[in-house]
Amino acid sequence: MTTRPTASWHTFNDQIDPHAIISLLPIHRSQHVAVLGGSVEGLTIPIAKYVYDGNVIALDSDQSILDELETEVNHLHLTNVVPQLLANDDIEGTELDTDGIVVIDALHNTRSPARLFSSVAKLLPGGGWLLIADWFSTNARGDNGPAKSKRVDPSRVERWAAEHDMTPITRRTLGVQRYVHVYRKRRARSN
Repeated sequence: MTTRPTASWHTFNDQIDPHAIISLLPIHRSQHVAVLGGSVEGLTIPIAKYVYDGNVIALDSDQSILDELETEVNHLHLTNVVPQLLANDDIEGTELDTDGIVVIDALHNTRSPARLFSSVAKLLPGGGWLLIADWFSTNARGDNGPAKSKRVDPSRVERWAAEHDMTPITRRTLGVQRYVHVYRKRRARSN
């Protein structure tokens, strides 16, 4: 799942302060975090700096994006980023040991957003957290994002989260064009 912008719209970090997003997460310095869409412009590097005792698994289906990330990570002397290529643009067969997963600008880049959400939710352990950030499907002043027909309304994300036994931690609007939701997966109940 590549998140390289295919149009003239700006990258996530051009519009949003990564540290403001990280402050919304129940994240700790020793956690293992997967970032779907491992581009240099995303949250991979800021999260890697935050989880200095943990690691970040940067997942992408485009090897050139992972190569670019690896070059930047080496330049910054970060040793806790693990680029991982997704075969056939599919996260379903991936095995992860992770405390949290970050999904930014990926729902509108896939043929089946519901399947992507389901696959990501299955990878999360009980107590794990999930950040979803994408574009509102409504018209907004100055909107220059992806085609509205490809966008996923936040109410659908909320419904999918409930179906996968996830509770909301926070829901925020990022400007007039984007939203961010953070969920925690419930732990399995013991009898």
